[in-house]
Amino acid sequence: METTACSDKVEVADAAPAVLEEAYRYAYPLVLLDVIKDMTTNVVEPGSDHAPINQLFHARGLATPEMASLTRPNVDTVYSQAYLELASEPVLFHKPATDRYCSVQTFDGYSNTPVILGTGGVGGNDAVTYAFTGPFWHGELPVGVVEVSMPTNLVWLLLRTKCFGLDDLENVYAVQHGMRLYPLSAYGDASYRPPAGSHDPAFDYVPLDYMAHLSAQDFFARFNHLAVGNPGFPEDAPALERFASLGIGAGLEFDLDALDEVAAQVAARLSVLMDRDFASDHANITPSNGWMFMDNRVGNFGTDYAFRAVVAFGGFANPVSMAVYPSMVTDRAEALLQGDRAYVLHFEPGMTPPHADGGWWSLTAYTEAGRLIPNEIARYSIGEIDDLLFDDDGSLDLYIQVGNPGGDRVRNWLPLCEGVFSLTMRIYLPDESVLSFDWRLPWLEEAPSV
Repeated sequence: METTACSDKVEVADAAPAVLEEAYRYAYPLVLLDVIKDMTTNVVEPGSDHAPINQLFHARGLATPEMASLTRPNVDTVYSQAYLELASEPVLFHKPATDRYCSVQTFDGYSNTPVILGTGGVGGNDAVTYAFTGPFWHGELPVGVVEVSMPTNLVWLLLRTKCFGLDDLENVYAVQHGMRLYPLSAYGDASYRPPAGSHDPAFDYVPLDYMAHLSAQDFFARFNHLAVGNPGFPEDAPALERFASLGIGAGLEFDLDALDEVAAQVAARLSVLMDRDFASDHANITPSNGWMFMDNRVGNFGTDYAFRAVVAFGGFANPVSMAVYPSMVTDRAEALLQGDRAYVLHFEPGMTPPHADGGWWSLTAYTEAGRLIPNEIARYSIGEIDDLLFDDDGSLDLYIQVGNPGGDRVRNWLPLCEGVFSLTMRIYLPDESVLSFDWRLPWLEEAPSV
């Protein structure tokens, strides 16, 4: 028995560096979401980009180039958000009936999307009151309320409401004003008003910067605390057993000083692991005619903890059943796209991006830094809702260039910037042919010289 115990300790010590990296990747989405939650809820009253815990906040406009804090934003939808803590009691959300796309993406603490509510999901465009319940809650809900059972107590809601341009914002506001979020204990209480929050300057940080400076000791201590109310899944059991050997897990005590020298050196480098993984992860990207499609496991990652962490680090994402975001950064010759050239995206008749009812497509250009591009006509994307000019045979050409193409072509013009740029096509509620690659986006071609 003593020999076996000694052997086990040697095996644990030898495996510690790899286990540390695996545990960091596993825990990263939960810790990051908690860090973002603390920053976002660090406010007394709701605003356009912050609100106290268990309260909604609504963006009040579409993205513009002046919003420098946003990277690769869409200009199709207006966001609403909320961070929920379900440990005390369920939280109810009322979504009004809508005549437009209005989806509610639910994120659990590990960045999975257990369910979509609203358009494309449970309840559709009908008026529905949902009750978000945590993993340890047992009780009864009011008649007619739809339970949304969440596997973690930490939940992020990301709502997208379709906007048909600046003239349509008032209609978006009407949808937002019809939303209501409140605890189960306030059900039926028309006088309920959410409590004021608080502000602590210590939480005024940039989340990814904060994560980059979080020591291994503080990172795993935070995870161990969070994991108590945000348990893993049954399929995580083998990994959680490995992590527990190093004091990593719900309610455990992680001690950095107990690691040997090699493991301690690995622990000291964990904060740069996501930068390295993000830069090298290409296995989960599917190329098609120069466009890069995200893996269809987004939102339902299973035990691929490395992929899950990379997606969280890159900004989280919508499941492909709700939207696909193929992007392009190089041309046919694999050279970076450059604004000193003019390009054409040509769709054969009947071959514009297919989608289900209520969906649509749009194409957006970004600077090398991922910002929207200022231009003379204030057009930051082009797509299905625009007054596009089709050719007589039903084909469509989009002109992607810096200079105004003049004449009727302006209707199909997506302005560029000088220097390096990239493109993202968004297809909401994509047709199955998009997901199977039976339908393909065409190559981007250089425009012929005139």
